[in-house]
Amino acid sequence: MKTHHKAGLSVGFALALIIGIWPFSAAAQIATFKTLDKVTGKIALLEAEIGAPIILGSLTITIRACRSTPPEEPPETTSYVEIDETQDGRTERLFGGWMFASSPGLNGLEHAVYDLWPISCKTVAGELFTGRE
Repeated sequence: MKTHHKAGLSVGFALALIIGIWPFSAAAQIATFKTLDKVTGKIALLEAEIGAPIILGSLTITIRACRSTPPEEPPETTSYVEIDETQDGRTERLFGGWMFASSPGLNGLEHAVYDLWPISCKTVAGELFTGRE
């Protein structure tokens, strides 16, 4: 099963390089996600630096790539996300793939407690990150 995830991960990174979404900019980037706790009904914003794992309950979320379209194009934010869950000392990959702000149900996390979807990608300075120099 882990081999499948590694192969899928390699294909995902290759696809990102081919279509130009992978961020090559030296500027640090921040991905903003909305989260929903299905038990409490609480909605929150989650911000994470690209490549830095963050914890949401039992989930470890790592955003590998993030891009928002420039203002002159139709609005869209895409993110390549890896989500692992740790329970009883075991870690399992729940999700690894692209998420789209315009279609949160298209390729989303299936979890009993949490939902999350991308909102925007910005530089640390707060500018919209489009992947273009």
